[in-house]
Amino acid sequence: MHYGICWLYAGLLLLAGGQLAEAAIGRSFYHNDANPGMCTVSDTVILAPGESAKAVNYCARITCENEDGLAVITSCDYQAPLDGCIFGFYKDQEAAYPQCCERNLICG
Repeated sequence: MHYGICWLYAGLLLLAGGQLAEAAIGRSFYHNDANPGMCTVSDTVILAPGESAKAVNYCARITCENEDGLAVITSCDYQAPLDGCIFGFYKDQEAAYPQCCERNLICG
């Protein structure tokens, strides 16, 4: 019987941890009549359904969902810094997603 309770607690911890680790996710339309069936994110980023690319001016992944131009935008996970620490600048905002999310940690 106590194994069942252990599995229950393990499941609850996984659910809670998963909620804390999720990235911010949004949706947007990138329809452009000049590129039918595609997600036209910018003049240089045009995605077919199922394709992904890093956002141009910020750290996020854009995934084209369908031929109407609907895209899912996934940004960096929220993470609280360790006790007694604060986050500094991003380490490399030009890196691929999700590596561009890494931040310097300042403790002291």
